[in-house]
Amino acid sequence: MMKAFKELRVRQLDEILAAWRALEHERPPNSGWVRIIREALGMSQRQLAARMGVSKTTVNSAERNEARGTIRLNSLEALANGLDCELVYALVPRRTLQATLASRAEELAGRLVNRVSSSMELEEQVVTDEEKQRQIADLAADLLRDRSSGFWDD
Repeated sequence: MMKAFKELRVRQLDEILAAWRALEHERPPNSGWVRIIREALGMSQRQLAARMGVSKTTVNSAERNEARGTIRLNSLEALANGLDCELVYALVPRRTLQATLASRAEELAGRLVNRVSSSMELEEQVVTDEEKQRQIADLAADLLRDRSSGFWDD
């Protein structure tokens, strides 16, 4: 039951993240979103600062920090509120979570099968590449289904 719930959760997350994955190649403007939106609205740094209840220097510094990629999320959220915007934050996996899990299971299975194959070769018991690949696929399916707590240990 718990494993089925985990699988359901992975599928649900993959569905949610699919929309974000479409944006993976979008990058923020060089000057940062805050400045570009503020300027598009025709708002000065002084005006944004007044809306936020902070100094113009604080807004200027925050805009520079965003452009450098060093701004804190809480600062960015405050700026977004001052601009009547929503801060949207997400981690977007480079591929589906299911693909990441399958790849990890195959990696682990490959290590285990190759370790056993090496031992067998020392005893002059050769396993064909085709048989190795079948064993890796079978073991990967088992590892993926069971996903023990050590699944991500190296």
